[in-house]
Amino acid sequence: MNACVLVMVPLLAGASVFLVRWFVSPYPIYMQVRRTLDTLTDTKKEERAKAIHGCFERSAAILKQHHSLLLSFHALSRAEGHRLESNQEVAEVCDLIQEAGYDHPFEGISPGYVPEKDWLPFLKYVKHAPNINPEEGKDYLDAADRWRQDHGYPLPPDDADFVSLVERTLLR
Repeated sequence: MNACVLVMVPLLAGASVFLVRWFVSPYPIYMQVRRTLDTLTDTKKEERAKAIHGCFERSAAILKQHHSLLLSFHALSRAEGHRLESNQEVAEVCDLIQEAGYDHPFEGISPGYVPEKDWLPFLKYVKHAPNINPEEGKDYLDAADRWRQDHGYPLPPDDADFVSLVERTLLR
């Protein structure tokens, strides 16, 4: 009996410590926190996807309604493209607009005047700068040339796209 008690007491004590550490260990807590973070990340991704598709839908609706009067850049500006959170989101919206059969919003001004890495800051600049109306006319083209000069980008070697864009804008 003494031998049984001497063996069982330490064995039960060790087992109880093991079980307590198992249930209170950081791993289950880590897994719970990770699930919460994954849920928040998924929610954020869904929110950003909705913002991208919402901007595209508004742009497409504006272009469909005023296609003969507006360029894709005007529609993107009217659809509040400056409210997107990253250049990648702006690029996704631009790709969706182009896939829908319209001209790319930055056609003629990118990459020479406004590189892709500057699309979102440029949208914010033209939206909030005084004396620039990005929603119609050629103000955004003048702003693109100013952007190129202000940021020290070299003059693109082939200005044909820019010239044809200016002509299309002036003819509308």
